[in-house]
Amino acid sequence: MTQERQDIWVDFGLSGLTKWFYGPWENGPADVVAEAADWSGGIYVPTLLQDTQRLLHSTLPSDEIAALWLAATGLHYDINRVGVDARDWLQQIREVCRGRVGETPGLEPVVGWELRGVVLDEIRLSAPALTAADQVNPWGSVPGIVPALEHLVSETDPDLGFRLFLRALKALWIPITRDQLARYEAIGESFGYNEAVVYDGEFTFVSGEG
Repeated sequence: MTQERQDIWVDFGLSGLTKWFYGPWENGPADVVAEAADWSGGIYVPTLLQDTQRLLHSTLPSDEIAALWLAATGLHYDINRVGVDARDWLQQIREVCRGRVGETPGLEPVVGWELRGVVLDEIRLSAPALTAADQVNPWGSVPGIVPALEHLVSETDPDLGFRLFLRALKALWIPITRDQLARYEAIGESFGYNEAVVYDGEFTFVSGEG
């Protein structure tokens, strides 16, 4: 049974999957995907399948998809380094989901096209910090993350783009202000998220306005 978006109290879809790769993980990558897909009776499989399908049908090249994945996992699973093409990786994720839902459903309408502008504004505000993530994150930086996020938000899916943007900020330990959090929460509410999707206790904060 699929939950309504506002009832999903953890990050969901592809952005939620990246959280499973953040930090130590013991099993093989496909096994981790399967564990995530089976979690809580598989109620999050539909959103993961939709996000994966959306990217596979998008015009984003593999290097941009790889940058999105790398940033959102906090550099804990670099598919480029292990020689896996990003679109092949999405295909693997899709097959795991297909094995649990049977026939692949069609793509649902994109949520929140009207929010593209505000999401892009927030990405561009954080662009210097995202570009120089190695200054606050000991694991390094993710070249190309800002253009990849902008491409995803402006041409494919502002909802998925916003969720991956939030994951990147959290996973790369990029500090934000309380004002930024308030704006993110307002955007999340407009997308129909449960409030815990935006603020799950993982943000790093700095003092000041902005």
